[in-house]
Amino acid sequence: MALRESTREDYAARIARVERFLEKNLDDEVDPSILARTAHLSLHHFHRIFRAQLGETIMQHLRRLRLERAARRLRNADDGARLLDLAMEAGYESHEAFTRAFQARFGVAPSAYRDAAASEPSPRLVAWQAQRIERPSAPVSVRSFDALHVVCMRHRGSYATVGETWGRMLAWAGAHGFGGAPLYGICPDDPDVTEEARLRFDAAVVVPEAFVPTTAGLAITEIPAGTYAVGLHVGPYHRLHETYLDVIGRWFPESGYELATDAVVEHYLDDPSCTPEADLRTEVRVRIAE
Repeated sequence: MALRESTREDYAARIARVERFLEKNLDDEVDPSILARTAHLSLHHFHRIFRAQLGETIMQHLRRLRLERAARRLRNADDGARLLDLAMEAGYESHEAFTRAFQARFGVAPSAYRDAAASEPSPRLVAWQAQRIERPSAPVSVRSFDALHVVCMRHRGSYATVGETWGRMLAWAGAHGFGGAPLYGICPDDPDVTEEARLRFDAAVVVPEAFVPTTAGLAITEIPAGTYAVGLHVGPYHRLHETYLDVIGRWFPESGYELATDAVVEHYLDDPSCTPEADLRTEVRVRIAE
């Protein structure tokens, strides 16, 4: 018998809670019983459901996230992280084990990956550099923010298709009295590192701290407090990657600050239903390491 849509969404929401738990505790030992309780599932069935939903086991999921975090740091030529430190951070006890796992995931050794990132910019970076002559750089400021309590809906896949997720998120917000609440996008992945089908994006609406959603497919999370580099993007959303590159690829190396490993946060300042696309303002917030 086919699953009802509400049942399918409920299972997806349970696994999404586990995803967020793992993302917040990426460096901790995994206790399957805690993960099963987080999903409100029996330990007996939990692993099968997780794998069916995400296409990878818990350990495969964790190893991939940890290796992709290491790859993002390697792409930042000015990070200066030692390979052994990255190996330990990714959960490997030796440089050799980390190198084998990294090569299996990305096709090259970590040192070669770092050298290639420094000498061969990604296609997105090349395209961005070519366009820089035609437009001014995004203004960047350093600002501090308090933590934000948000309810969010997860999108998985190409960033070009997040509009459908936003449509459902905004419909929920309007129906529950949050139609005018601030809107944020949370982007944990780098498209140059994570394959498109596994890219994560959270469409988020600010809610009171005491609020707990009951709708399937929604979760509560927190955008962390801290000091952020904030680039102001003006223009259509499909060109947001240019401001990402302005902030991360150009401003940070010259700033003296170090990138935190947090997700990039987008804060949408205008309503696209009544603002011309060319005038849409979006803050791209990248947290600075403490």
